[in-house]
Amino acid sequence: MGRTPDPNRKPELLGRIMDHVATEPLSRMTFRSLASALGVSTYSFVYHFGSRQEMIDAILEEGVRQQRDTLAGVDVTAFDTAQFTTWYREAFRTSLSDANRTGLRLQFEAGALEPIDPDIGKRITMSFTGWYELVDTWLRSRGIAAERAHVLATWMCDTVVGLHFGYLLTEDHRKTTEAFDLFVDAFVREAFGE
Repeated sequence: MGRTPDPNRKPELLGRIMDHVATEPLSRMTFRSLASALGVSTYSFVYHFGSRQEMIDAILEEGVRQQRDTLAGVDVTAFDTAQFTTWYREAFRTSLSDANRTGLRLQFEAGALEPIDPDIGKRITMSFTGWYELVDTWLRSRGIAAERAHVLATWMCDTVVGLHFGYLLTEDHRKTTEAFDLFVDAFVREAFGE
């Protein structure tokens, strides 16, 4: 008779993996390299994740979840301009937290690999598209014409990604948040003349 799985073991392993992937690229990660680095048997990874691909899926899903948590229970389309600005400023600051840093790095690595490595899937592309659609929908709900909303949503999402990347390179939290705040003010002026 098999051993009863510990429901806490997989999340615990995933947490340890997330700590580890802050220093190792996904492209080089194997069960063997993780087992060696974390002092865990390769069997544990196979048992809990099944395959390298399933483990990478779990890692990427965790990275995306960290960013998506700012949307939990929030109806952004109901926000007026001031509420949207306040919410997005808070969401951006949360995205820069130490707990989310690995998730940000993983999104850049996986996002760059998605077009050339079918094993990575399209999780990061779908996450980015989800944020774009959210901003686009919010703008249209505020009376912005569809074509203009598309351009503005692209500007918003591409700028946020650029600021995230710059933050990963510089680790300058203060300058990154100040730049975001300046950008949001410019965005609102351009979109609504406010």
